[in-house]
Amino acid sequence: MTLYGNEQAARLAPALANPVPMGAAKAGHGVAHAEGYRADIDGLRALAVAVVVIFHAGVSPLRGGFIGVDIFFVISGYLITRQISADLERGAFSILSFYERRIRRIVPALLFTIAVTLVIAPFVLFPTELMTSGVTAAASILSVANLYLLTSAGYFAADAGTQPLVHMWSLGVEEQFYLFFPLLLAAFGGRSRAAARWTTLLLALTSFVLCVVLTRYDRDFAYYFPLTRAWELLAGASLVFVTIPGMPAWMRNVAAAGALLLIAASALRFYPQMAFPGFYALAPCLAAMTLIAVGSQGGSAVTTGLSAGPLVWIGQISYSLYLVHWPILVFYRMARGVPIGTAEAWALVAASVAAAYVSWRFVERPFREKRFLATRPALFAGTGIAGAALVLIAALISFAPLSTDSNATNRLASFLTYDDADVYRKGRCFLFGHQNRLSDFNASECLQPASGKPNILLVGDSHAADLWYGLKTEFPGANVMQATSTGCKPVLGTRGEKTCIDLMEMALGPFLQSSRPDVLILSARWIDSDIPDVERTLKALAGKAGQVVVLGPIAEYAMPLPRLLAQVSSGRDPSLLVNARLPDKEKTDRDLGAALRASQADYVSIYRMLCTTETASCQTIAGDVPIQWDYGHLTARGSQLVARKLREGGVLTLPVEGTDGT
Repeated sequence: MTLYGNEQAARLAPALANPVPMGAAKAGHGVAHAEGYRADIDGLRALAVAVVVIFHAGVSPLRGGFIGVDIFFVISGYLITRQISADLERGAFSILSFYERRIRRIVPALLFTIAVTLVIAPFVLFPTELMTSGVTAAASILSVANLYLLTSAGYFAADAGTQPLVHMWSLGVEEQFYLFFPLLLAAFGGRSRAAARWTTLLLALTSFVLCVVLTRYDRDFAYYFPLTRAWELLAGASLVFVTIPGMPAWMRNVAAAGALLLIAASALRFYPQMAFPGFYALAPCLAAMTLIAVGSQGGSAVTTGLSAGPLVWIGQISYSLYLVHWPILVFYRMARGVPIGTAEAWALVAASVAAAYVSWRFVERPFREKRFLATRPALFAGTGIAGAALVLIAALISFAPLSTDSNATNRLASFLTYDDADVYRKGRCFLFGHQNRLSDFNASECLQPASGKPNILLVGDSHAADLWYGLKTEFPGANVMQATSTGCKPVLGTRGEKTCIDLMEMALGPFLQSSRPDVLILSARWIDSDIPDVERTLKALAGKAGQVVVLGPIAEYAMPLPRLLAQVSSGRDPSLLVNARLPDKEKTDRDLGAALRASQADYVSIYRMLCTTETASCQTIAGDVPIQWDYGHLTARGSQLVARKLREGGVLTLPVEGTDGT
């Protein structure tokens, strides 16, 4: 993400702010009038980076702190377009000059952060984790981290918390946008403001519609694809070309207060599982546009507050703060292994601010002020060589052979890169995010009732898909059918991507009605807010299967279980496995079991099946294999273990052997 744009944000060097006339609009009647340095925009940057950092630190109820990125996109689009437009109007625009400014503001701090991360990584990460970090580092330097994440874990994926550079995706979106947009503006020149205005608005509308549609079908794709996020940058750019009628002081105050409340509501009410960006992203973007527009027309009480010294200071270091905060949080959490407390989290926020100041003071600012690599050739050559060297180092980290040491520690850590494709039947019976559509679901393989043998129908998200292998091996006399999709709760009226909705409507609707399986198993990563949906669904499904079984949540950990086991193997106290366990799943298990006690379904507590209250310990190994390969998903051996306990407990009234269904 670009926090500075192409405008000097520091008060310490106001001469670089380039305050040039913007053309036709007069002061007080639009955004595109002559403006110099905007302290309120630095304050808005501070607000945006604060919600992101606090969200990542987990020290507040800001479940939607990721909206800070959207605010930054709007700010970037506005500031950079304002600079380009000013240069075009005075006939001074140069694409080389544009990219020189971009490099000076973005690349040095980026390379510095990645270099420090790669130096620290070998001391914290296991070999398999180093591979992922190396690839992400190379992708970040090449400005394609967002595209890389489309083929790997996403920003909201559970394992994103173990990737110290996953947050670099937003830089990729911006840099891909700025490959074409300056050239488009240059094609219009400085005198075709109407053409630039209507083209910008048309592109923004097209990108927004595409974003809304794709969010419904594939949230990950919409989140990372540059064409579906371009509208947010174009929204900021449109403020340069659109003349807004002058607002009296009272109206500016009302509008700014409303915008601030909209940002607060979004940060508090949005949550990672929602269909974002889509329509929801309009809220933070419109709020940011409003605050920028109000500040251009004389300001308000809110914009005056945003211009306060402490906020401006945070705004000035906000780019470095964004870069450094996530590696600091990730490395600390991975080294600790257990959930961190509020005091620790705030200490990490303070450490991030201190590290950001160092980066801004000794890396960002000297390059912006041309104290290092002062000439354009020197800048291009120096950053190019440094970037190429880091890509080479990242590639060596990623593709060099892993340690051949076959000790228990490395063997346990190797499960961090566990391949679940065949075990879960990914892409066939388990639809996985952007990689699959409903048309990829192989109904002939996954939902084919068998005559002469009992039929089990397994429905849910990835925490249902990971049970298929165990059910198939432990109940060989049964036909185990599977309808699963990532993040997809097996309830009627489920919310989420269209693929999920369509699959659940089909599996729990027409197919269930026509097949009437002997056993219907509903399994998911349940949370307390799912309980009313589960109760409603069970009432609707009454009598549509011989037996309905709801499997409760499994124990989850603050870090991937193989990492915790490897840490214990390398000398950490075994209590790490207890202390790293997340407490909320035990509560959800109790609440869900109590709520379903009066239902006609059978509730099975997987949590109590694997954990004992007497010793506060849970089973983590099956033979010599971790039963879970990440925070909570089962390995093949773990899946067999759970299914065996279901069989031995007589939960499913099906034969272990034979095919006659009796």
